[in-house]
Amino acid sequence: MTTQSPDSPQAKFISTLKIGVVFVVVALLGFGLARYLEEGKRFDLGSWVVIAVLAAAVVITAAIRAAMAMRKK
Repeated sequence: MTTQSPDSPQAKFISTLKIGVVFVVVALLGFGLARYLEEGKRFDLGSWVVIAVLAAAVVITAAIRAAMAMRKK
């Protein structure tokens, strides 16, 4: 098994995705808790749209960071 440089495009992509997944999960839990505390409501469409936008932003950010790392090489 070979280890990759932390500056390689793939390593940048994976590390950004890991951080982003934590961010999206925390946001999802926050929305869930807020909706639950509001008289036991469930997620509405707006909550799912916000979570989807956050997830898309994570993937786009990871791709941009990987592209920038590739460009530097």
